[in-house]
Amino acid sequence: MGRVGPSLGGVAKRARIADALENTPENLIRWIRDPRSIDTHTSMPTMQISESKARDIAAYLYTLK
Repeated sequence: MGRVGPSLGGVAKRARIADALENTPENLIRWIRDPRSIDTHTSMPTMQISESKARDIAAYLYTLK
């Protein structure tokens, strides 16, 4: 059905990001920008996203319930 990862709801409540990193804003930004540097087997693609845009995405994700 095209689903690869978990729901993004409740990201702020999770202890870890991708089972690899402590859930902090800086780590989430790092994951958004270059997930394969953290987990070479992830299905999440490396996007060409600026640090500023990654900060905006992370801030949004932390608002999801």
